[in-house]
Amino acid sequence: MKLVVRIIAGTVVTAFIFILFGMQMGFRTTDKGVRRHFAKRDVGVKIQRIPYEGDSLRWIETGLSGQEAPLLVFVHGAPGSSNNFFRYLSDSTLRARARMLSIDRPGYGYSAYGRSETSIARQAEALKAILDHVGSGRKAILVGHSFGGPIVAKAAVDHPDQAGSILMLAPVNDPAHEQIFWFSHLARWKATRWMLSPAWKVAGDEKFGHAAALGAITPAWASLRLPVIHLHGEKDILAPPANADFSEKNIPAGYLRLLRLPDAGHLIPFMQYETTKKEILRILDQQP
Repeated sequence: MKLVVRIIAGTVVTAFIFILFGMQMGFRTTDKGVRRHFAKRDVGVKIQRIPYEGDSLRWIETGLSGQEAPLLVFVHGAPGSSNNFFRYLSDSTLRARARMLSIDRPGYGYSAYGRSETSIARQAEALKAILDHVGSGRKAILVGHSFGGPIVAKAAVDHPDQAGSILMLAPVNDPAHEQIFWFSHLARWKATRWMLSPAWKVAGDEKFGHAAALGAITPAWASLRLPVIHLHGEKDILAPPANADFSEKNIPAGYLRLLRLPDAGHLIPFMQYETTKKEILRILDQQP
């Protein structure tokens, strides 16, 4: 009996340690870690920063150089960081076709880490600040996953001179179907918030403010006047398929290409890599 109790107690303690470790995850890669990652793959990389609102914005860059190269910009979800798209930045086919940037959104990675910015419009302005600094001679292809989807859409509406097309991967864009899960409350409860890493806290703040933030930009979707590709998994629990329905209803039909993936969940950039890459190459092939 004592052995059984010890085994159960040990299991509970181990589970708690794993949960606590997960709560502490920062979801970011240091400059040193970035260089090491790409060096192992024999890929040249640049780590870029600019001052922004009393702090800084960081992004990682690979691929072609020069202002006339096609510009491909990746925007992660919540929580996350620029490292979510390192596989794309390492891809030899994509590196030969485009100049690629993966950004740390405000609050994540090494962009004002831990400082929550729940406004989608202000997140889009931070993206604009990076595009302004890059100074590309061509309009960017903006790729956004999850929370990043409405951010790239808002940036495209507000700054049509800088966006040539957008690719949304499992975007959370429908304010009426923004779901709050039990674990989201961990970022709100005083008893648990202290345990969380800054990235988890920021993600929690975004989650509870997201329905209102999406409601604030709802009119913008009808103003999109550029190619929009939306990939959505029919088995997505975090961003239910109603979000794909929202795009179908609110984005002008002549601009929207909606692909519903029957067996996909929310992690499309990772689990449906080849499908995502195919759509990126399709966009690049259609550029003048």
